[in-house]
Amino acid sequence: MIDVSRQPTRVKQIRFNRPLFPRLLLFAGLSLFLASCVPAPMPPQPILNEQILLQRLQTNASAFNSLRGMTRIRTEDPSGSASARQVLLLAKPGSLRAEVLGPFGQPLLLLAARDGVLKVSLPREQRFLQGAATPERIARFTRVALTAEQLVRLALYDVPLIAYDDSDLTRHEQGYRLLLKGAEGRRQQLEFDASGRLLKASYFRGEEPLLQVAYGRFDDDLQGFPRQVTVTMPEQAASFSLVYSDVELNPELAAERFILQPPAGVVTEALP
Repeated sequence: MIDVSRQPTRVKQIRFNRPLFPRLLLFAGLSLFLASCVPAPMPPQPILNEQILLQRLQTNASAFNSLRGMTRIRTEDPSGSASARQVLLLAKPGSLRAEVLGPFGQPLLLLAARDGVLKVSLPREQRFLQGAATPERIARFTRVALTAEQLVRLALYDVPLIAYDDSDLTRHEQGYRLLLKGAEGRRQQLEFDASGRLLKASYFRGEEPLLQVAYGRFDDDLQGFPRQVTVTMPEQAASFSLVYSDVELNPELAAERFILQPPAGVVTEALP
């Protein structure tokens, strides 16, 4: 028998707290905003092969043929180090001019190499020197024994390749390492980042490193040109680095810009 005398069960009403609803909307909107701010994952870099990497080097070689700019040069060897500001002009195949400046912008040294001739002017000493542009003479000012053509190419992000018979490409987390193997134990190791940009080149004879050049501070406004170049000869513990500041790439530079003349009354001396 059903007991109809029981009181009906009361259903408890749930009341919404009115201030909570706008907060929920605000939280949802904030979550959507933050989600939209999360950067989309970068697409993976394509895997590059040896042919593509060597093509990048050829592109660099043809892209930069001359330069005019202000640089900071630092040289170092076992006898010590030195640093100075200089105005630098470069033109392939082997023309260069450097004007080393003092603290107040006065020229302390002017150096020019063209057509195998090296000329040096020392204004404060009233001296003018001239001789063949041998690597040994150039090393007196750069600490690294290079020909004028080699110096210009390396400073313009153009790395000469050795003649090689075999090669080996290795892919690692940071990029690629390409090893070129030539005759008589000559080797060249090229380091690239993941995008195929050349970062470093090293030249070996057997296991002995002869020359290393490293590039950094790349600038997209300069077609990916590196603002820093460091050249090292490990055997002599000698190096020089260039840090470009105010740079103009591929300017038209007249041949006369690379020809120094002795000041009036100054006798030309032979470079020792």
